[in-house]
Amino acid sequence: MSVAAARWVAWPTLSYVWPALAALTLVYFLAGKLGLVLAFIHASATAVWPPTGIALAALLLYGYHLSPAIFIGAFLVNVTTTGSVPSSIGIAAGNTLEAILGVWLVRRFAGGLDAFDRARTIFVYAALAGLVSTAVSATVGVISLIVGELASWGRFGEIWLTWWLGDMAGAVVVAPMLFLWAKDAGRRPTRAQIIELGLVIASVVVTGGIVFDGLGPSNLANYPLEFLCIPPLLYAAFRFGQREAATCVALLAGLAIVGTLGGHGPFARASQNESLLLLQAFMMTLTIVTLPLAAVVREHARSEAALAQNAAIVAFSDDAIIGLRLDGIITTWNEGAQRLYGYTSSEVIGRPISLIIPTELRDELPSILERLRRGVRIDHFETTRVAKSGRRIDVSVTVSPVRDPRGRVIGASSIARDITHRRQIEVTRRERDTLRSVASLAAGAAHEINNPLAVVMGQAQLLVDEITGQSRQRLMEILEAIDRIRAIVARMQRVTRVELMGGTPGLPPMLDINQSSEPEVTDAPSAGGCLVIVSREERGRVESLRRMFAGDGTEVIVDRRLGERRRSGPSEGGRRHAARRRQDISFDLQTRGWALVRR
Repeated sequence: MSVAAARWVAWPTLSYVWPALAALTLVYFLAGKLGLVLAFIHASATAVWPPTGIALAALLLYGYHLSPAIFIGAFLVNVTTTGSVPSSIGIAAGNTLEAILGVWLVRRFAGGLDAFDRARTIFVYAALAGLVSTAVSATVGVISLIVGELASWGRFGEIWLTWWLGDMAGAVVVAPMLFLWAKDAGRRPTRAQIIELGLVIASVVVTGGIVFDGLGPSNLANYPLEFLCIPPLLYAAFRFGQREAATCVALLAGLAIVGTLGGHGPFARASQNESLLLLQAFMMTLTIVTLPLAAVVREHARSEAALAQNAAIVAFSDDAIIGLRLDGIITTWNEGAQRLYGYTSSEVIGRPISLIIPTELRDELPSILERLRRGVRIDHFETTRVAKSGRRIDVSVTVSPVRDPRGRVIGASSIARDITHRRQIEVTRRERDTLRSVASLAAGAAHEINNPLAVVMGQAQLLVDEITGQSRQRLMEILEAIDRIRAIVARMQRVTRVELMGGTPGLPPMLDINQSSEPEVTDAPSAGGCLVIVSREERGRVESLRRMFAGDGTEVIVDRRLGERRRSGPSEGGRRHAARRRQDISFDLQTRGWALVRR
């Protein structure tokens, strides 16, 4: 962290701090003086103290560097009230410590800036900032008054209770409203929401007037009308959330204070301080009920949105995603499963998963369900399933246990992916490797055959000069057969490429034993080597193969017998014309069904 950044963390720039300090000091001072107007038990102790809520909201939103404003504001409020500087310093220190401790506790245990987003953290906030930190201010403030001889120890409990409940009401009722409006300042309601919110606020005002300001019939004064305050607050919580609900509670609290001080409402007593204490306790109860309820509604809405998004992902996934009970009964069936297996969700939900398992693999289901009951996840299990049409499908299946909030396994989720095409490619690659091995074996065998064949041929040629008559003719036939064998062997030695006609999709069209085993696609044949075409089909197939592999620039070599014809022709030892060669090739392809093609 740079020096400038460190200074900003420790103490932001003066251009921001001084205006903020001045503004917060002024607001705190005005709110404090307003609260002390309602101080009935002591000039410095009141049951209505909104500055506590202002201080908590400011420090929680903008940081501890605004705490001097709390101290200065509290000091000015008290010094202008009692005139005692020492006691005012003590009270200001207690109020500042209250705000700092409350913010620290909220940040540490109640989620900080997210304190009002969840019901649990709202309760934690109410306990820590509302009960604990306010007790510090009340204790330090009352002791400062006693030490400054502005109060006696005999009134400690009475003053402390009023101080504590006043600060607590500020922390619980005022702080959430200020904090939520500042945090969600960028959220703008629609026109319909503004109209609806206006109606809700109007209902709160009317209810507050009836319950606390005596606007209703006089004969209703003895009835517990305070329960009429609950419905509009609950409606605000359900429809709008925490910010609007906190606003309605604060508005109702203001109306209730005015009415109660006027001697109206269910909390009006002979003592105005007692009336305010009872009223503040009631308003804090409404706040602690309303805000968590609004948070629960918002959490539920967020959960529904997340579930809807996850459901859309599952529904439109290409993988087959199936929900199961622990007894193997199908509970959910997405569109991917429908595309893969052919069944609609209405056809399979409520039926056993064995519907898509082949008969010979039914034994694997009990073992899978048993592992799921133990909470074991099964990853990438390759097996076979049967579609509605009877087609067998190779799939990779992942089965995961589904748990309830307590961690108990209550079902399973199966995700299957079609790997039929991958399996076909694997089989085709094995066939390719086999063909390459055969080609290598043929070349090696030809080499081994050629050596003893040369000896046999040499000995036979020596015997030709020594034998006459019919035996010589038989020996010539043997030599002719040997020549044909040598031609076959020569062709086997030159085999380096194997072409598959009508191969499986995914297999490269050319397999070369001199190349790597990776799939390779090429448009032009490589130079050199020979290609064996084997066909035992009709002439049309032979002609198709010849046209395919014997192009314009291809030299076609046939067996050794054509070479003998070439040597025994009219021009001994000369070259055969191209036309005569093509005729012999065509004849040989038609009669024997195979040829050697040199690239």
